[in-house]
Amino acid sequence: MNLLNKLTIKNLKLNKKRTIVTVIGIMLSVALITAVSTMYSSALASLIDFEIYEKGNFHVAFYEVDKTELKTFRNNRSIDNIYLTKDVGYARLNDSQNEYKPYVFIKAFTKDALQNLSVKLTNGRLPQNENEIVIPTHLKTNGRVVMNIGDTITLDVGTRVSEGQTLNQNNPYSQDNQEEIINTTRKTYKIVGIIERPASNIENYEAPGYTFITYIDENKLNGNVDLYARFTKNGVKNSYETIANILGVDAKLFKKVNNHEETSTQELEEYLKQMDKSKYSNNNINSYLIALETNPISNSGVGGLGVVVVIVIGIIVFTSVFCIKNSFDISITEKIKQYGMLRSIGATKKQIKKNVFYEATILGLIGITLGILSGLIASYILIIVSNHFMNGMLSTNLKLRFSISIIAILASILLGILTIYLSAIRSARRASKVTPIDSIRNSANIKINSKKLKSPKIIHKLFGIGGEISYKNLKRNKKKYLTTIISLIVSVSIFIALYSFMNLAFITIEIELSMQEYNVDLSMPIGNKENLYTKALDTTKLENIEEYTVYRNSGFNIENAKYNKEYQEKLNEPDNSDFYDGYINVSVVGYEQYQKYIKNLGLNYNKIKEKGILIDTQKIGIYNEKTKKTKNYNIRQFSYNIGDKISGKLDNDNEFEIEIAHITSALPFGIENYSNSTIIISDELYDKIIKNNMYVHIYYNASNADKLQDDIDELLKGEDYYINNAEENTKMMKNLYTLIGIFLYGFIIVISLIGITNIFNTITTNMELRRQEFAMLKSIGMTKKEFTKMIRLESIFMGTKSLLFGIPIGLALSYLIYHFLSSEDAYPYPFPLMAIIISISAVFLLITCIMKYEVGKINKQNTIETIRNENI
Repeated sequence: MNLLNKLTIKNLKLNKKRTIVTVIGIMLSVALITAVSTMYSSALASLIDFEIYEKGNFHVAFYEVDKTELKTFRNNRSIDNIYLTKDVGYARLNDSQNEYKPYVFIKAFTKDALQNLSVKLTNGRLPQNENEIVIPTHLKTNGRVVMNIGDTITLDVGTRVSEGQTLNQNNPYSQDNQEEIINTTRKTYKIVGIIERPASNIENYEAPGYTFITYIDENKLNGNVDLYARFTKNGVKNSYETIANILGVDAKLFKKVNNHEETSTQELEEYLKQMDKSKYSNNNINSYLIALETNPISNSGVGGLGVVVVIVIGIIVFTSVFCIKNSFDISITEKIKQYGMLRSIGATKKQIKKNVFYEATILGLIGITLGILSGLIASYILIIVSNHFMNGMLSTNLKLRFSISIIAILASILLGILTIYLSAIRSARRASKVTPIDSIRNSANIKINSKKLKSPKIIHKLFGIGGEISYKNLKRNKKKYLTTIISLIVSVSIFIALYSFMNLAFITIEIELSMQEYNVDLSMPIGNKENLYTKALDTTKLENIEEYTVYRNSGFNIENAKYNKEYQEKLNEPDNSDFYDGYINVSVVGYEQYQKYIKNLGLNYNKIKEKGILIDTQKIGIYNEKTKKTKNYNIRQFSYNIGDKISGKLDNDNEFEIEIAHITSALPFGIENYSNSTIIISDELYDKIIKNNMYVHIYYNASNADKLQDDIDELLKGEDYYINNAEENTKMMKNLYTLIGIFLYGFIIVISLIGITNIFNTITTNMELRRQEFAMLKSIGMTKKEFTKMIRLESIFMGTKSLLFGIPIGLALSYLIYHFLSSEDAYPYPFPLMAIIISISAVFLLITCIMKYEVGKINKQNTIETIRNENI
């Protein structure tokens, strides 16, 4: 170790306070980078786990693969594993209450397939032989068929056909089709478990059969099977080329089409032609899992998160560079005389530069190591907290998994090194350029210009001679104070910008929470059954209900619809356009709600009970190419007036004519979120003209939503209905609100800590460097009172100047965030007044406290000893 390096280590040990503060700055910076990158890595790993849980651990499925070709797949170097299933057949389910799902569909899985293809067991166990079976939960909830574990069922299993064509789960059941099950074989199974509804790639929502899963030994497979392939790491990187090679189609064209790149009509036709001729044209690519495992940034959802991570890390690096750079600047200023002495005895510029970088390396090794450990611990705690708040939110199965990514750690180390290097490089150049004479005299930073050193009279009046000295000192040594001021400006502007970002997130959530008036809604298929409609109406007589709407509606196709010209112009639709079919809703809201509604509109029931109330104001968003923003307009869709009659056909093909009694934009309780224009009519008229009451929707405003839900469940036990408790959604949104708050407040706190560390380091070290100056002023008669006034003036100057620049920059950044993240039509720009007040208070409080602390230390020092001592 050479002399300069030994001297550096000795200085770091002697100046423990500055060393510790600098290490803390580096540690906070690296810890925040590590935490953010680890959280992103954990979120990505959790999404991959969730996707595998939901759909299965495969990248592509090939259907109807001949068993003799399985060896080819196993020998493919790009395929890591294959999982096999076989369609056993269909059986009639006579007790099904769902008229569109009258079948059982039996599918056999091998052992590996049961473990990897998202067979989610809720009760019991998985089948272990061909005589055992598991049934899905929606057999009971959707089909109203009750089967229990331990039951034995006998089914006539065969092939589902219609007009000689074999049908599968992708062919919905239609009562009009003359379909049947042929070639049946009687099979008996024992129910050993209950599973969640299979993933949509196995049973889509229009599938005609409830999927029952049994076991099959791979050695007993014959004929065609469904093959699910999991690729190797290299295979998934080149997944589309791998799939194209298996299919026997052009790899470049296949990748281009499946990556949704721009393709010509000719290329698309060629692609379809090749796919028709391909060996396994019936396939299913798990593109979302492939995107997550290869290029998540290309995915819209995860990519957006990645962009946020990059922006956040950019802010951290930018803020940290200032913090750590100031530490090195102060270190250089402190040791400027030392460097001058070293230069005078032969040290070269290169050696001085190396010495600065050596100091940065030592500080970096300590700071980066502590930062990575702190960041990982913080991430682990955040994931535990996040999982607590995410419980029951989004999906019960979506849990964050702590994932330490080597890439994230390496990125944190590299960014930490980059931050330290950018911080040290300017200081190293500055240290190497100072001449030995200027260094020893300590005159490199002081520039005297007599014309600029006139002190304003108000300074002398308010602060006396100490104020004048302070003012002139600020003017002489601008660079020293500029460092502190820039630190304050960066901290203030970043705080205001982040506070605004957080505020926008919370405003958006609050708007979402207050969008609907009701907190419980019920949907119930009644199928023209009067007893079911009466039972649904009975729920409105339960306790805790403050207001309710019984909503029914039918579609109404208007003949020769009279559109509003402004509406057509906004949508660039000509008068002769047939794009709009004149579709409108005919709705009722229940007798009681209808009476309240017409009363608010000032209408008489007897005069309008055979007429309609037209609500046709539509919100149209027009995108402006120049401003790159969408502007919303509230425009009437039609040009009908009061007294006009509208003719057309209802959904039941009945001819219908209605006279408009009133036109309004006011909505009845419960139907505030409408998409189509609506005509509100009385229940009396609706019951005359509508004969197909398939569904009823009831919206309740309850004082106790949970109690009402329990009461409705008890009243409608055994019926088919769907109930939504918005209070639960509100709780979930509030949990999300709290979770976002934890992340954003945590981020703001750490960024603020970096800023405070920076400011504390800058001010305290500057004060320490001026100990001799202060001692000299005291030695020539400056009193403690005058000295305090001088320091107070410096604090006011630094605070005011930093706020004059920091607040406008922060406001500009906050408006940019608002401009890009929200719509001006949704809500106006929320001026961050509280952030400004906090910034002003924090800046002056911080400077005052630090200055008071330093003044107390200086006042305790011996004046003569301080003047004699040239070292800190």
